Parts: sequence; C-alpha cells; structure tokens
Amino acid sequence: MAPTSLRALATALSLASVAVAQSTNETVWSSFSYILYGERTPEYDTKGPSLTPLGAQQLYFQGSLFRARYLSNSSLSDEDNAITTNSPIANIEQHALDNSQISIMSTTDGYVVSGSLAFLQGLYPPVLNVFAYNNGGVNASTLANGSSIDYPLNGYQYPNIQTISSSDSDSVWLEGHALCWEYGSSGIAFRNSELAQDLYNSTLDFYEKTWQEIFPNTLPNMMLNFDYAYELYDYAQYAYDHDESVRDALGAVNLTILRTYADIQQFGLNGDLSASGLQEGDMIRAISGRMLAAKVVAQLSEHINSAGTENKMTLMFGSFEPFLAFFALSDLANTGSSGAFRTIPLPGAAMVFELFSTNGDDSSFPQQSELWVRFLFRNGTDADAPMTEYPLFGRGNSETRMRWSDFVNEMDKFSIREVAEWCEMCNSVALFCSALTHEPGDGLSSSGGTIGSNNDVSLSPPVAGVIGAIITLGVIGLAAMTAFVFGGIRIRRKDPAAAKHRSSLGGFRGAEKMEPDRDVSVAKNGIRHERVGSWELGGPTGATGVTVPPPAATDGNTGVTFGASVRRHEDDDDKDSFAGLVPVRPAEQV
Repeated sequence: MAPTSLRALATALSLASVAVAQSTNETVWSSFSYILYGERTPEYDTKGPSLTPLGAQQLYFQGSLFRARYLSNSSLSDEDNAITTNSPIANIEQHALDNSQISIMSTTDGYVVSGSLAFLQGLYPPVLNVFAYNNGGVNASTLANGSSIDYPLNGYQYPNIQTISSSDSDSVWLEGHALCWEYGSSGIAFRNSELAQDLYNSTLDFYEKTWQEIFPNTLPNMMLNFDYAYELYDYAQYAYDHDESVRDALGAVNLTILRTYADIQQFGLNGDLSASGLQEGDMIRAISGRMLAAKVVAQLSEHINSAGTENKMTLMFGSFEPFLAFFALSDLANTGSSGAFRTIPLPGAAMVFELFSTNGDDSSFPQQSELWVRFLFRNGTDADAPMTEYPLFGRGNSETRMRWSDFVNEMDKFSIREVAEWCEMCNSVALFCSALTHEPGDGLSSSGGTIGSNNDVSLSPPVAGVIGAIITLGVIGLAAMTAFVFGGIRIRRKDPAAAKHRSSLGGFRGAEKMEPDRDVSVAKNGIRHERVGSWELGGPTGATGVTVPPPAATDGNTGVTFGASVRRHEDDDDKDSFAGLVPVRPAEQV
C-alpha cells in the first residue's frame, strides 16, 4: 500500500460522518476475522523478517476500517462509494477496549505480533476518560483521595493478544500446516510434479538472468529457480518498493511475472485438493484451511451458546497459507471471481465471517434458526479496496448469505475439529501429539484435543508413567526433525562454487550483509514459508491438480524469452538426502 493510498484512506476516515447501515433490519452479533501480516523485510534478511513502518501503517488502517464497520456509526466514504458499510456489533464497547469481549490470537513471528498491535491501535485508538465496564469502569481510574488518573500515552489501550507457538496444541487452528509432516511431504511431491518440473525448466534462464543483472551477489545460485519462486518474489517485491534503482531496472512487467510464478507455486502447495497424504482424499495441502474452518465454527458457536456475551469479535493474525487453503475448500477458487482467490493475498488482507440476524431486534439474542452468516474479503489495505461479500460453497452470486445451520453443515464437510485427528493425519512429531490419549487399536483417541474444550490435551496412564523420559527424547527428536523438515538442513556434498556466493541484500541494502546460505538456517519457531515442504528434502513424485500453464512471453526490459527447455542439473544432490524417511517415534508404553 503506497503512502499516497494511506493518506487517502486517512482522509476518508476523517471525513466519514454519515451512517450507512448494511440493512436497517440487520444486527451483527459476532465477527471472526483472519488477517495477514503487513509488509515486512524479506525472509532472507540478515536478522530475519521484521515489520516495516509501511506494514505497520497497513495494519493500522485495516484496524481503522474495522472500527468504522463494527464500532462506530459512520462509514468510510459516501453512500454510493463506501469502502465498507456500517454494521456495528451489538452491545460491544465502542470506545474503551474490553478484552473479555474480544479474542485475539497471533503466531509468535515478531512481524505478525507487531502488526496485530498496530491493527488494534486502529481498532481501539487511545482515548481519555473512557473506561470499559468490565475493566473496572470509572472506579478503576479514581483514587481514594478523589483524584483521577488515566492510562499513559493519552489513554493508550492495552489489548490482550494471545501469541501461540508451534509447541502449543492451539497452534493447529492458527497455522495448521506448521509441523505437519505429511503437508511437507506433499510439498516435495509438488516439486516433482509435471507442472513444477516444466516451470523449473522454462523459467530457469529468466531467474538466473534477472538476478545476475539486477541483484548480483545477493542470493546463492542454488536458489535462482522455480523451487524458490515465493522467496524470490518476496525478495524482489521488497526491493521494488524500497529502492528506486531496482524499481527502474526490474520494471513492473518482470515483477508481475515473479508474482505469477509465486502464486502458481503457493496455490499448488496449499490449494490443491486432489493431493492426499496418509489417507486418500484427506486434502493434506489444504490442512491449514481445514483447521481454520473448525475454529471459525467453534468461536461463533461459543458466542451463540453464551447468548451473545462471549467472542463478540475474534481476530486471528497469521500467514497466507490458510487463506489459499480456505479459498480452495470453500470453492471460492473455482467461482467467477476465482482470479482473486488463486493468488497470494496482499499485505494486510482480511477474510471475515459475520454472524447476524434480520429481525431488527438487538435487545435480546435471537434463536439459532434466526441467525445468518456472510463471508467478506478485503484484499490488501489500499484506499480503494472494498470489503466485499462473496458466496461460499459454490452458491450463486446472489446467495452471499446463508443460514447458520447451512453454514455449519458446509464447513463440517471439510473441517477438522480435533487436535488428535490433526496429529494422526499429519503424522506430526509435535510433543503435544505424543501426549494425546491413545486407545488400543484405534490410533489417537477422539477424546483428546477437541476444539472448544478447556482440556485440549489429556494424558493416558502409560504416557503419564514415562512422560519424564519421553519429553527429553521428544525434544531432541522434534528439534532434529524440525531442522530437517522446516529448516532445510541436510547432509550434502560441499560445493566449492556455491561458497563464492554471498547471501546478502547488497543489491538494495548497501552494506547490510547476510550470512552465507540461509538455506541451512532455522527460524526461532522452526517455521518458514519456504521450509514447509522444503525443496531441499527430496522425496517421491506426485501429481498436482494445478493446471495453470507457464506464461510464454518476452519482457522488453530484459529480453528474456520464456518457454526454453532446460533439464535439471544431473548433479542435484537431493538424492543424498535422507530427510524423507519416517522419523522414529519415542516409546509411549510401559
């Protein structure tokens, strides 16, 4: 989102004064949103990715838009050209943040957590002399001597953001692809598919020439191919936005080509429903969307069961994989608007599920039979990007809303509601999977890890008897497997030529250099986009349902022609990798 767009949106916010109701008879009771992080530095940066000032602004203004929709009596523009209409949530605190009414979850990635804070400042900006009733109200600000005291920074409001690491069983609802062994294995199969092989060959010359001419000595040669399509686009997009010389040399056409390849790759990795893992038809590549769908239903169900008092607003902040997976599962990727749902969402994008009624009465919570659901998507945070309703599950364009019962039935067709089922389907080595209850002959028990339960993980007597020993073994085993699966670490021949390449951002970061080959590093939480289904692991050949052909075009900026057939290097040392083997699991019986 360009600074001019940010200023335009700020102007629209300041001028908004006329209420534009979604419908005079509608009452929104709850909202569930999954929000993508804002712009960050590239993953292949010296110190790892971090939120940029532009990224913080993007999330701030997205939060401001949510405030205009749910917490105020004004829209973001005039009635004929509104970015979003006004649909206030019933009985929610409009000015003072009440953490008991809102559920906020984020991955532990620093740029994601920072972005969530920026979003919340747009949603609940600082305010003086206003206090939420459930936070103590005015009494909490009044001292015994009669004086009044306010929060610092002109009434800064403190959101309760739950950061969920991949070692927590709740992480499966937020990032179900992380630590999912079968998802990673399926990613290897995609690498060896006919589509990926063809794109590797036909784009190799383009990638090598582009980096040689525009980003010399920045990334290892081993990365300059379709296997790293997302990483290369991520790198180029940041440079394009922050370095004028790169913008001029690369050009919009080449950047679009880089994005197109990244879109094809990531949709193949997360939106191909024909790919299976351990079980035929388990749609393993869309695992993150299957878990997110269950969380949506669970949060809205808890709101209904509490008669409208809990989970008035749920905000989840994470990466783009669940977006692509849900787009495929809900049939959005196959509709007339599928072009917008087969590409990586723009920074700050948000998909929203609203629970509402149409009887015009917000004084009492309605019966379930009176409740409806609609899905909205806002791709990015540009001033002209509207919050738009879309039909789910292949329904006609006029059917953008559905009854609550129909919504639940459709989501239940592909959602996974138990942690134990995720563990079994993913063949995961996560420690919380080892701790789940086992039933003899039945694999992982359905009694452990059901969504919505306060006791997500239960211990069986055998596991409890040896838990001290297996935790030690499990930590060592998980660390090793995480390094192999998500860190790209492997045993390989030393390539003297590769050592010459310096992995820096010198092309547009000046003297700031990266350490050599980041391909052998592991993030603090063990998860990186490119390391889920690492191209460096090797593995079995598999098919993919993605049929998008490689573009055949010539770009005038570089003179590179697509369509050239290039074989993979015969000395590809993926064949030396043994990381594709099934890990040894610790004993869990006495």
